[in-house]
Amino acid sequence: MQNKILLCAVNARYIHSNLAVRYLKKYCGAQFEAIEIAEFSINDNMNNILKRLYNSGAGIYGFSCYIWNISQIRSLCSSLKKVRPEAVIILGGPEVSYDPASLLSDNPSVDYVVAGEGEETLLDLLDCITESGCGLSGIPGIAYRDGGKISVNQPRPLIPALDMLPFPYDSFDEFENKIIYYETSRGCPFNCQYCLSSTTHGVRYLSMDRLRQDIKRFADSGINQVKLVDRTFNCDISRSIDIMKYIIELNSATNFHFEIAADLINERFLEVVEKAPKGMFQFEIGVQSTNPETLSEIKRKMDFGKVSSNVRELIAFGNTHVHTDLIAGLPFEDIKSFEKSFNDVYALKADMLQLGFLKLLKGSGIRERLSLYGMEHHDFPPYEVLKTNWLSYKELLLLKDIEHVLEQYHNSGKFRHTLEFLLRTLPTAPFDFYRRMSDFWNLEKHFGSSKSVNELYMIFRQFVSDVYSDVLGPDQFSLLNEYMKLDWLLYCRSGSMPGSIMRFDHTHIKERLQEYLKNHLTNTEGFEAFKNMPMRELLKHVGYEVFTWNIFGDIPCECRVVMFFPFKQSTVSTKPLFSIVPLKEIL
Repeated sequence: MQNKILLCAVNARYIHSNLAVRYLKKYCGAQFEAIEIAEFSINDNMNNILKRLYNSGAGIYGFSCYIWNISQIRSLCSSLKKVRPEAVIILGGPEVSYDPASLLSDNPSVDYVVAGEGEETLLDLLDCITESGCGLSGIPGIAYRDGGKISVNQPRPLIPALDMLPFPYDSFDEFENKIIYYETSRGCPFNCQYCLSSTTHGVRYLSMDRLRQDIKRFADSGINQVKLVDRTFNCDISRSIDIMKYIIELNSATNFHFEIAADLINERFLEVVEKAPKGMFQFEIGVQSTNPETLSEIKRKMDFGKVSSNVRELIAFGNTHVHTDLIAGLPFEDIKSFEKSFNDVYALKADMLQLGFLKLLKGSGIRERLSLYGMEHHDFPPYEVLKTNWLSYKELLLLKDIEHVLEQYHNSGKFRHTLEFLLRTLPTAPFDFYRRMSDFWNLEKHFGSSKSVNELYMIFRQFVSDVYSDVLGPDQFSLLNEYMKLDWLLYCRSGSMPGSIMRFDHTHIKERLQEYLKNHLTNTEGFEAFKNMPMRELLKHVGYEVFTWNIFGDIPCECRVVMFFPFKQSTVSTKPLFSIVPLKEIL
């Protein structure tokens, strides 16, 4: 048998990378030098993936399996076995760890399954496969074909000390414009019944000495983002504070993304975050529901009062991106309950509110009690819920539509000021606002095709005009126009401004505006770099727009102001640069 080993990852998106195969390569690499990695995405052409696998000349293929790629991997393995029947195919990962016997029974092209933590198990299995006369029955954590039957060995104990694992990255050259994943711990102290982390108990940590070495490598590399896969980064609050303080000391441009429990945050945690440079930290906070009965049933402990207070404080610092999550389809959450959860979390004003849908993961507590909850789900991955005792399929479809418009408008960040203005002006709660918007999208048949930014602005203006014409007066529509103009200038700026936005005709004062730009604005903070540019060159770098309302203070007033802004903004800063000058000061 050829001893070349190819570890294969099929990622959800091109910008993602796979941490698991890198750990496996480094852990097994000391003994098996002929081990390589091949990464793809689920959007890649299957024939092209198969061609690369075949041409690799590997004798052993290992696939990292998750709910988002298992269907493609099963198909790939079937085709690969047909064109390379002598090859050994091994599957591992969370999607094949729960019931490996059924997977082997249903997929004759697969030879072995590595269940659970894979580093030690794969090393022992490769040892056995490449050496004749080994005993498969003595390897914990595997399932395999034994003559005419399938054998499943005892589980392997978890790695006791994570420092045993090597640093998973050889270099960072291949990660330009990609996300790097990393873990400082394995396990979770909580027992949420929708999550596979509930099937193992306890948390294991990398030592702080090892952790500092690893983080410094990331910081020194200049990569854009490191996303920690720790289930709850701040479950040991003192440790999480020490890690963040160390990252701040390194003063790197790298962004670090953490999944945290917001009700565990204390004053020391907040004090450290407040001192962080803009863009250094990003927090993802899984609220999932604010229904006490739901939280109790899924065994999720959460004090939403503390969550609210801490999230608002994080956002008030203005130096971090905050992302919140909700899950639709949980037990005891009907449409009214979910509406309240949505409004509760939306009111926190996080940068993103991700509306997810319950996945009935193999091995999760909720999946074990499907009949009790009246749950139906897709038979294919990711096993998404179709209905429950509390939510009908029709209601889930409504939430899907709301999720779509929420992504387009709120989560894109391109309508920030417009949405804030409308939701404080209209006599409607956020959920009802997005429900009306999704109804409008259905009525106008906007679902089913992608929309350009300018089309989104046009649709939004039409929606507000049609649905809220009897609520908003002329001044409020005029203000809406100015907020839409502001959002487009801050977050879009590509091409021409949408025709749905009315602009002030400044043709007759253009020379005065440009004179002010060159002689006065370039002396102000943030615009000094443009000071000595000729006018023609200056206008390639700095733009201006006249507003008929001053919407830049706490209370809008009807007076003309000019907004000056650089076309290219720093990607590090969380706040766009611009300068506001009363038009009368220029004229």
